[in-house]
Amino acid sequence: MNISIGDIVIAFLTLGVLGTGFAVLLWVSYRFLAVKGDPRLELFMAILPGANCGACGCAGCLGYAESLVEGGAAPTGCLPGGPTVAARLAALLGVEVGAPVIRKAVVHCGADDSVRQRRGQYTGIRSCAAANLHLGGNILCRYGCLGYGDCSRACPFDAIEMVDGLPAIRFDKCVACGKCVAACPRHITSLEVLKNDTNYAVRCSNPEVGRAVRRVCSVGCIACGRCERACPVDAIHVVDNVARFDYEKCTAVGACAKACPTKCITVIGGRIPEMTVRLEAVV
Repeated sequence: MNISIGDIVIAFLTLGVLGTGFAVLLWVSYRFLAVKGDPRLELFMAILPGANCGACGCAGCLGYAESLVEGGAAPTGCLPGGPTVAARLAALLGVEVGAPVIRKAVVHCGADDSVRQRRGQYTGIRSCAAANLHLGGNILCRYGCLGYGDCSRACPFDAIEMVDGLPAIRFDKCVACGKCVAACPRHITSLEVLKNDTNYAVRCSNPEVGRAVRRVCSVGCIACGRCERACPVDAIHVVDNVARFDYEKCTAVGACAKACPTKCITVIGGRIPEMTVRLEAVV
């Protein structure tokens, strides 16, 4: 098969015409058919820290930015960004940011490896979720921390350190994203609104009567009510056999901790750094 120079020229000309035609079609499509995006989307993305942690409830920073554009999210949703990011987002949205609300993860179990009573040897996967599926774990207390660190591994901000088999929350890193709460099969971690530099927590979740608690844990709440009677501001009450704080009332004087016979009320987390507070939006 012989190919002449004329055939080659025709082929090149044909490709050139087709390429030019497609380029014109693409330009016309872009010029007249393109969907106009909200210019604020890029501004929001530039402000957000890019952690893509999901703490805002969206699928990453882009999802949160899109929700801001659509009006479905508050400017205070980015927990890693804190007050600075919230203020900048609020300015773009034309809303105000209200008073800070400090929210931190609190662990409601104080039985570390030194006092944790076990009913056997667990040799399975070193995971709280796996151990809990295996007859509820190998510790006697059905409501205590299993100690394998699922919460620590779930935390995207490195705010949880396992110390003697118990999670220790670092308030300077915790942004209350809730990942640790979701990861705990025993549901012993909660997000609490705190307002003091120093805060206390009841390190027990066992709702059984005092005698039953004593049989499985030496540092559990026995619902004796001494903390209630010692508190000068009525900030702690025994509910369903477990003492619970009303952090709105608590002034952290520590009288409840001194009165507790099992020492299950302890100081938690350290001081609250201003940079990690959460803000509420005022529209």
